[in-house]
Amino acid sequence: MDTVIYRQQRGLSLIGFIFLAAVVAFVMFTAFRCVPAWTEYFSLKKVLQQTANEFGVDAQAPAIRAAYERRSVIDDLPVNAKQIEIRKENGRITLAVQYERRVPVAGNMSLVFDFDATAMGNR
Repeated sequence: MDTVIYRQQRGLSLIGFIFLAAVVAFVMFTAFRCVPAWTEYFSLKKVLQQTANEFGVDAQAPAIRAAYERRSVIDDLPVNAKQIEIRKENGRITLAVQYERRVPVAGNMSLVFDFDATAMGNR
């Protein structure tokens, strides 16, 4: 007598594939929507660092804000010069800013990013 052994079928069904593709597409769509917020944040950090490196501890706040404003216009940053906190500590200038960025995903659903950028001058 020959015994027939049935193996359980493996693989992904069409419905499973469609569901998996939908989940992957949603994740990719969301990730692509978030990339501009992160690149904006890294540009802001770069501009803050360049501005902090430009001035020494004896610089006045209006001059620092004006230098930041000139640079931020080029990169079209969401933070204006009035929002920047200027501190003088340990013989260096520290620039800091906290801001919120909302990224709409679908309908009334959004992702909220709370960014905190700080830069310390090297003079």
